[in-house]
Amino acid sequence: MQRGLKAAGAAVLAVAMAALAGCSGDGGDSAQEGQDPATATGTLRVVVPNFSADNEGQAVFQGIVDIFHKTYPQMKVEPDFVPYDNLNQKISTALSAGSNYDVVSAGIGWVQPLADLGAIQSLTKLGVKTEDLEKTVYPAFVSPMKFGNDLYAVPIVANPRLLAYSKSAFTEAGLDPAKPPQSLAELREDAKKLTKRDAKGQITRTGFDFWAPASNYRQQFVAFMGAKGGQMFDADGQPTFASQQGTDALELIHQMVSVDKSSTYGYQNSAKTALVTTGEAAMGFASPYVDCGTSGEGIGAKCKDLVYFNLKDSKEVMYVGGRVAAVGDGTKYPQAALAFIKAMQDQKSQEAISKLDVGVPISSDAGDSAFVKSNPAGSFAWKNLDKAVFEYGGATFLDFRAKFGPSLDEVILGKKSAADALKELDTVARK
Repeated sequence: MQRGLKAAGAAVLAVAMAALAGCSGDGGDSAQEGQDPATATGTLRVVVPNFSADNEGQAVFQGIVDIFHKTYPQMKVEPDFVPYDNLNQKISTALSAGSNYDVVSAGIGWVQPLADLGAIQSLTKLGVKTEDLEKTVYPAFVSPMKFGNDLYAVPIVANPRLLAYSKSAFTEAGLDPAKPPQSLAELREDAKKLTKRDAKGQITRTGFDFWAPASNYRQQFVAFMGAKGGQMFDADGQPTFASQQGTDALELIHQMVSVDKSSTYGYQNSAKTALVTTGEAAMGFASPYVDCGTSGEGIGAKCKDLVYFNLKDSKEVMYVGGRVAAVGDGTKYPQAALAFIKAMQDQKSQEAISKLDVGVPISSDAGDSAFVKSNPAGSFAWKNLDKAVFEYGGATFLDFRAKFGPSLDEVILGKKSAADALKELDTVARK
């Protein structure tokens, strides 16, 4: 991997994977721990959010199971496919019933809340070493996996939100297609120039697409604030977003939506795809997986018209979410659970999950894969994972997050000042 990681290569990744598969667990079933994986029996219960229940989703999960069965051929795997909206309820119900899941997959922001809830257990105590993880993924992804000083999860795939623009739209607007905006101020000015309207003043092409429905501008706010040098929470889980950087970032979104009107609040097309990839917007947020094919949902030659870039105000950043995996607290099968996580981290699994999650593989040698190289968006995203800024922060983050989006809306729509709204949210986050 670039910037010092690629030298580690596949050998280092194998060391970390061996650590996941071969460590022993505290509090596990002693007979199972001493048993040969080839003869071990039992049922591994796995909860997986946002895996489609159609043939594609089932095939991806079965591929992971097939890899797992190479080590544990006689163990059964029982999946529970749930939407993220139902994940917390599912896990809470399982804990109340005394039947917690053996493997829990979730998003990056879920690690600390699930650890605090007692739904997942310390991987550090199971023998997974932080230093091994740091050698196999970008170091920025390690801190979000921790609760206290211990690792509680490992990243499976990254889910960045890129910035992209249309070269032809830049040329048409009199902008240099070889020069993307470098700052938020330049982004705002370019968005105004790129917006097209009809004779009645109605937008026919959006200048900038935030790719966000109403009450869901959180990630975009984190990206803009990150470019200003700010962050959501500090290393101790204390909120830091009510800063000048946060205020400036949120005020800019308000200006673009409500003052300049270069972006339409909450608008999405019927397919909910990024407007910059369909030509409905000249610039905006986009996913790291863009189908460049000429059939189905592919955008064909449009791929060659898109340029991906990062903002470089005080800091060059790219917003990143992602999928993680953890071992359920109280499982009788800690070794098997770790082996299943290893199967999820297999390169083939990462690529298949990336298609479902609209993401990119997280492993240190993924940049050399045909999967990443074949997709210009994915290639850009993978090369820039070291610039990741995240949305996570402490044990109460999920409760706080539910209130965050609607509060941002009040500012975006001009109903409240950015400073006042962020100050109020800071109080909520500290409760």
